[in-house]
Parts: sequence; C-alpha cells; structure tokens
Amino acid sequence: MQITFSSILMAVFWSGILSGMIYAVRKTCRYIKSFGIGCIVLVYLFCMARVVVPIDFSFTKGIHLKGVFSDICDFLNIKKYYIGNYGLTMTNIFMVVWLLGVVFLLIRFAREYRSMCKALKHLTVREDAQCSDILQEVFAVKGKKKKVTVLKSKEIPVPMGIGILNKKILLPDQEYKDDKLYYILLHEYTHFLNGDLLIKVLVHIFCCIFWWNPIAYFLSRDLDRSLEVKCDLCITETLSMKETAEYLQTIVMTLQASGKKKKFLSIDDAVALGRGKKDEIVERFEYVQKNQANKGRSGRKTLVWLALFCIVWVASYSFVPLPSFDPDIRDIETGPGIYEITPQKGYVLYDAGNYYWIVEGESDNIISESYANQLENSGFEVRRK
Repeated sequence: MQITFSSILMAVFWSGILSGMIYAVRKTCRYIKSFGIGCIVLVYLFCMARVVVPIDFSFTKGIHLKGVFSDICDFLNIKKYYIGNYGLTMTNIFMVVWLLGVVFLLIRFAREYRSMCKALKHLTVREDAQCSDILQEVFAVKGKKKKVTVLKSKEIPVPMGIGILNKKILLPDQEYKDDKLYYILLHEYTHFLNGDLLIKVLVHIFCCIFWWNPIAYFLSRDLDRSLEVKCDLCITETLSMKETAEYLQTIVMTLQASGKKKKFLSIDDAVALGRGKKDEIVERFEYVQKNQANKGRSGRKTLVWLALFCIVWVASYSFVPLPSFDPDIRDIETGPGIYEITPQKGYVLYDAGNYYWIVEGESDNIISESYANQLENSGFEVRRK
C-alpha cells in the first residue's frame, strides 16, 4: 500500500462521482425512508473516507498514460525549483501550502469554539419547570434517557441543541404551549440520540483538512441538510397525519418567531429546529409528506442503489493512472555501437516456424513467439515468408 500523486488525484475524482450519486438518490424519499437512521450518514462517511484514504492497494492496477497527464505529472513531481540550496517540486510546495492551510483553519476553529463556549457562559439563562416535565415525556417516548439540560435565554433566536459531552437544549425565553414545546424538545433530543452534533464537528474538521477540495464543502452542506431530514423522518415515522401537521406547524412558528429577533447569538455547530434557507425548509416538509404517503411500501429500489454505490466505491480502488515517459535518448546511446532500436530500424521475420529479429537488415537471432508478440505490440512489424 502506498500514497502517490495519482492516488490522491483518483480520490478527489471518485469522491466527486460518489457524492453525485448520493445526492441523486437522496432526492428519492424511499432512499431515506428505507434505510432510516444512520444509513445516509454512513454513505456520506464512506464518500469522505474515499478522500481520507487515497491508497493504492496490492490489487490496484496502473494504467500508463502519455500526453497531457504525463506533462502535468512532470511539472508537479519531477521538475525542481530551487530556493537557495533546497530543490522543491511543485508537489512539495503544494504540500507546504496545504499543511499551512490545515494548521490555520484548525486553530481558527479551535478559537471560534472556545469563543462560543465563553459566550454561552455569559448567557442569561434560566431553567423552567414546564421544560423539565415535557422532557420527561420525551424520555418516555424515546425509551432512552440521556443527561440533558434545558435552558431558556433571551439571546437565543431559535431552539437548538449544543454540546457533545455536556448536552444542552437552548430555547428562546418565551411562553410555549405544551404540545409545541413537546415537539421542539423531541426534535432536539432526537439529534442527541442520533449523534448528529458529533458528526457535524467531525465534518467541520474534515473540511479544515481538505480545504482545497470543493467537494468537501458540498458534502458538508448536503450532509447537514440530510441530518435534518433524517431527524424529521425519525420523529414523524410514528406520528399520525394530524400529529405530523402539528409538528410541521411548530417548525413554521419557530421560523416566524426567530425572524423577528434582530440581535442574537449565532452558534454554527449546533442543531437547530428551524434554521436554514427557505428551500431547505420546503425540502424537509416535502420529505415528511412523502414519507407519510409511502409508509409501509417496499424499499427494494433503494437496495439496488446502495449495492451500486458499494460496487463503485470498491471499484474506485481497482485502477490508477500513471505517467508514462519516453527515456532520454542520451540515456540509451551511451557509446559507439549502442543505439536505440525503433520500429523504423528493425522488424520481426517469421520463417519456417521461427521468429527472427532483424535490425537494420542484419540479424540471425532466433527469438521466442512471446517475445515476438511483445515486439509487435510495441510497434514492430511482423513479416511472414
């Protein structure tokens, strides 16, 4: 196993192909409904893994290419540019820029996360008995109990869940009806059960590492939308049509309330009930409605898509392009009587069951049939008597 320029190039290429496949099938409601919790995230992580693991395995076959590809590889990996006494290839320079970018973005992410934690400590928050009671109902419905604190704050514009270890649900400081509060807490608690916050942080780090790859940002954005859709479908799967309508109405009311707030705290790595652009909210509603209409139907078509995805993912490691160069003539003709034998200077002669390699009209050397075939594949003419 090894990592090469070509293997990195193939990783970027195939991650783009795989992400396109995921995006296409994600648009079908059956795909999300049939696999439900975790499967969408799984295939996205497989796609990201294709970028993270750009390895040539023992079964990987190299395909030698000449022309533009070889010229690019020559420019990036062979030609050296000297800074004082240090000779660097363009690949070396790109690697240095890449690592500097990674360090900068990770430090910035750490500072932003630290600033967010400090901002949260300075929030004016209060606990609420109504929230505690409704949260117990959510625990009973989900059948799993995690340590979660529900707090209200005037600086919070929209209900959101934060924290990987110390989990909190932050709510705008306002009055809620019991049914609306139930759906809000159910949504945020479902995110905690699904581990969505941890996934968001890992994807953020993934984007910091592969900042130069536009596909990383596409995956990050679309995965974020998929997490919200997945959460909605997980909740509405057991709800009636009436309860589903109430749940969607809660999202709309949350959006309307958040739009009236002018100054508020923004937390990027949180999971919020109503955050997102208009088309994203509409997409969530469409998935929920289609899911209600398709309950109980078969997801065999989705299995075919998943099988196809796995086949393509494995096959993406089966071959890798390699540069191919003609040797410098000076490395061949190193002295008198030593010269390059080209198809213009020689040919293969088949006579009386034997193969002869004729070079510049003179040779009586008998060669094997397999070697004759190799010469023919290399462009040498085979003449038969």
